[in-house]
Amino acid sequence: MNGRQRVRAAIYRTGLDRVPMSDSFWEDALSRWRQEGLPAHVDPAEYFGFDIAFMSLDPSPRYPPELMEETAETLTFRDRFGYVVTKSLGRSRTVEFHSHAIGHRSDWPEVRGRFAAQAAGLDQGALARIDTTGYPFRLDPGPTWDEARDTYRRVRDSGRYVTASAYGPHEATWRLRGFVPTLLELVEDPGFIAEIAETYTSLLLAVLDQCLGRGIQPDAFFMVEDLAYGKGLMFAPDAWRRVYRPQVARLGRFLRDRDMDFVMHCCGDASAIFDDLIDCGVQVMQPLEPKAHLDVRELKTRYGDRLNFFGNIDVIALAESEAAAEAEIRSKVTTFDASGGYIYHSDHSVPPEVSFERYCRALECVRDYGTY
Repeated sequence: MNGRQRVRAAIYRTGLDRVPMSDSFWEDALSRWRQEGLPAHVDPAEYFGFDIAFMSLDPSPRYPPELMEETAETLTFRDRFGYVVTKSLGRSRTVEFHSHAIGHRSDWPEVRGRFAAQAAGLDQGALARIDTTGYPFRLDPGPTWDEARDTYRRVRDSGRYVTASAYGPHEATWRLRGFVPTLLELVEDPGFIAEIAETYTSLLLAVLDQCLGRGIQPDAFFMVEDLAYGKGLMFAPDAWRRVYRPQVARLGRFLRDRDMDFVMHCCGDASAIFDDLIDCGVQVMQPLEPKAHLDVRELKTRYGDRLNFFGNIDVIALAESEAAAEAEIRSKVTTFDASGGYIYHSDHSVPPEVSFERYCRALECVRDYGTY
């Protein structure tokens, strides 16, 4: 089996040779590993033989990216989503937001107009809306559509399962409006937040349609949508159902009609709406943090073949010792079998406390316990 066949077999429960594998890494971890044996100019996904290739979509209103300040340790810039942010260089740290495109309610008509203009001009634009380099926090203009198509073909020819990622409706809305104002207005003015989410989702669907029309056909849409923290959702489940569920359901219908899978990234414990997400068409949940009391051994029992699981390997165990890492991997991976339902991944991103040698040994354990 190649990676694409393996991931699809896991999702659709058609029989596997081994558990599919993918992972994410903090920049600090990769810097350490380059000193410990990871080749300097090799893509970690290729080096480790992962089964999934990630591409990134750009459904932004395309504010011109602007570098505002650069120091030895940070960059401050305006992103194409319109927010101004400071980001650390060479280290994975929480970014600092300074302003957002909808800083005041009076900004919304201009922002909404930008979205409408971008949607209307998709056919004429020379610059692509998809690439293997992520669009968030990106300052260069990105590839042309011809270049993006060539990149997609190279990725497709690798035999890996190809995902295309973008913000979900809540993630996009708060990045446009601001985190605290969005949470407040979910209660005080949910119609306004719903309008922003709907406007964004319309452009996202148009961008996906443009990719498909230009011969770029990912296997899945990977929705980045952090709705939760360790103790549950960041707002009431009914607020999500009123404001965001209609847009997630739109996405689900669009993807189903075009034979694309629906994968969702959500930090924290969003299990209060897992049934809703399944009804909307979400097929795979990632990364399933143990710190948020999520455990694939229990989730498999609860959801059966209605939902697939991607992650849940506790990085604290990976960092603790080789024995703890092996025990964690064995207990989670052997919960599943050749019928599928699981894709290996850490519970978010591998930190620098995990050595290169330890991580390589962890992947050996995944293959040992996950080969059928």
